[in-house]
Amino acid sequence: MKWNLKTISFVFLTSSLILASCKKEGCTDPEATNYSEEAKKDDGSCQFETPQADAQVLMNFFANNQTAAVQTFTIDATAASSITGSQGTVFNFYANSFVDASGNDVTGNVTIELIEIYGKKDMMFLNKQTIGNNNGTLEPLISGGEFKVTASQNGNEVFLKDYYQYSADVQAPNGVDANMEIFYQSSPGDDTLVWSAADSSLIWGQGTVYNAYFDSLGWVNCDYFMGQAGPYTEVDIEVPNGLNNQNCAMFISFDGYNSLTNVYGYSNSVFSTGPSYSLPVGMNIHIIALAFINNTPHAAIVPVTIVDNHYEVIGSLTATTEAQLTQDIQNLP
Repeated sequence: MKWNLKTISFVFLTSSLILASCKKEGCTDPEATNYSEEAKKDDGSCQFETPQADAQVLMNFFANNQTAAVQTFTIDATAASSITGSQGTVFNFYANSFVDASGNDVTGNVTIELIEIYGKKDMMFLNKQTIGNNNGTLEPLISGGEFKVTASQNGNEVFLKDYYQYSADVQAPNGVDANMEIFYQSSPGDDTLVWSAADSSLIWGQGTVYNAYFDSLGWVNCDYFMGQAGPYTEVDIEVPNGLNNQNCAMFISFDGYNSLTNVYGYSNSVFSTGPSYSLPVGMNIHIIALAFINNTPHAAIVPVTIVDNHYEVIGSLTATTEAQLTQDIQNLP
């Protein structure tokens, strides 16, 4: 066979067409907002690869928000001192009220670190739930403010002296509630907060301010139990494949209450409030799922009225921004 320029051009063009017809063409699906790669299978159907949600990025999100929330003050340990947080909480310390790890009185400057949490957005972004231990049963709490107060000198932790207290003026923009009590952290670590009521609560209020006395540093909380009448039920929440309780955080926001809880129970793509706690049938809530995919927050916020043996299916999480997520949480009832 003789080859000429026309024959070579025909063969090259034919080969290119064959290769092009064999190549998988990209395809898009307007409903698939949480996928980063797509391709066509050989049979022409769409094939999507779901990127894995990143557990470490989620953990860093909570940790970084907590670090950013820390406010630092310097006081004189030998003098009565007062500090005011950025959200208006005032803490008053008595003179000579701190000791070191050996029990010796502390003199000189002491560093006070403070975190203030008043609303659902900070409860969620810092992963600080409002759930308390009520005689062995976990129940949601209605919060009047969560605070972390720690003291140190030259990088070494110092402690509140036995039988000493410090006082706080806690903001109550919606007015005080006679049911308010004092709670302290009862869980072992910062990542999962469970609260226990103080042996005796020294808290009262007038107008838009609570006056409280705390006898412990660390996490303290002004709360009272939600105490809704039964019947109660567990809530199960199914999430898309690939999400679990390591790379996805699940929250419940209670409509009309300053209260937000986590959902930790998990098995086979289903989060569950049980056996930790149950919720009143008929209550209106918002379920919030949060994960990070390709370093981008993805969320689902689902309004729900709880029914008996409630089972909710979250079909997908939608890409968002921290600013938009902040606004969405602040807009919750």
